[in-house]
Amino acid sequence: MLRIAVQMDPIDTMIVTRDTSLAFMLEAQARGHEIWWMTPHNLFFDTGRVMAAAHRVRVAKVEGAHYETLASQMVDLAGFDVVLIRQDPPFDMAYVANTYLLELLPPRVQVINAPRGVRDIPEKLSTLHFGDLVAATFVGRNVEALHAFAARYDQVVLKPSFFAGGEGVRKTSAGAPDFADMVGAMLAEVGKEPLIAQEFIPGVKDGDKRVFMLDGQAIGAVRRLPKAGEFRANLHVGGQAAAGALDDRDREICARVAPLLAERGILFAGLDVIDGRLTEINVTSPTLVQQLSEFGGPDIPSAFWDIVERRAKAG
Repeated sequence: MLRIAVQMDPIDTMIVTRDTSLAFMLEAQARGHEIWWMTPHNLFFDTGRVMAAAHRVRVAKVEGAHYETLASQMVDLAGFDVVLIRQDPPFDMAYVANTYLLELLPPRVQVINAPRGVRDIPEKLSTLHFGDLVAATFVGRNVEALHAFAARYDQVVLKPSFFAGGEGVRKTSAGAPDFADMVGAMLAEVGKEPLIAQEFIPGVKDGDKRVFMLDGQAIGAVRRLPKAGEFRANLHVGGQAAAGALDDRDREICARVAPLLAERGILFAGLDVIDGRLTEINVTSPTLVQQLSEFGGPDIPSAFWDIVERRAKAG
C-alpha cells in the first residue's frame, strides 16, 4: 500500500463527471492505497520538515457525495510515498514557492510531476523552445513592439502568460479601435507579467486537441470544440469534448517535446495543438482524462499508477 497526498484545489469544488484528479484518486483507492489531500495554502515548512494540514478521504464518483473525510490532521509529507501536484493555475509565485518546499522532501518520496519540471515548464512560455512548431509569437510588455507585431497579421490572440482555462484570452487586430485600451487593461490585469500575442490560427474554428503524454510517450487525444460564436475551445468557457485520435503531426510534436519532459522529470503532460501547431505544454494539472476514457481511449489513471507502483517497488 502507498500513502498518497494530493496537493489540489478544495475537494468540494470538483466537477465529478470530468475531474482528472478524482480519476487518479479513484484508481489509487481501488488498488488499496491510502489517499490524503491538501490545498497548496496548507503546505508549510517547519524546522526541517515539510508539513501540511491534510485530510484522509474515501472518494466515489457520485455527484454530491464524491468524498468522505476519514481524518484531518497535520502530517509530515516525508512519511508519504507519493505527492501529486494537481492544483490548477494561475501559476503565480505562491505556486512557485510550493515547488521549492516540495523539493525538500527526501528522494524516496515521489513528487509528481517533479517540482523542478513544474517550475521550468510554464504552460504557454515553454512552447517557445519549439519555434518551428508554434504560431508566430510575441512575449513582452512593450506596447509599441506589441502593436508592431500585431500589425503584421490580420488577427492576433492576446493571452496572459500564466492563467489557465482560456481565462483572459482575447482575439483582436492592430487596427481595432479598442486595441490600445484592450492591451492596457490586460497589462493592468496581469501586474508585472508579460503578455503573449500570437498570430490567430483560423483552424481553431474546428477546435483544438489535447494530446496526452505519459512517461515520454503519446498515449491518446481528445478534441475540444468551441461553442457557437466563440473561438476558445476550453471546457471552462463552454467548449465541448469530442473523440480524437493521434495523427502523424501529433506524434512528431510529442517526439520533439519528450526530451524536455524527461529532463525535467515530467511523468504526465497534456499538449494542446491547434491545426498542427503546439500552443501549450500542460504539466501542472492536465485534464480531460475522464473524457478520453469515455471516448474509448486508454485508461490513463491505470497506466499512471502502474508506473508509480513500479518505481516505488524499485526504490
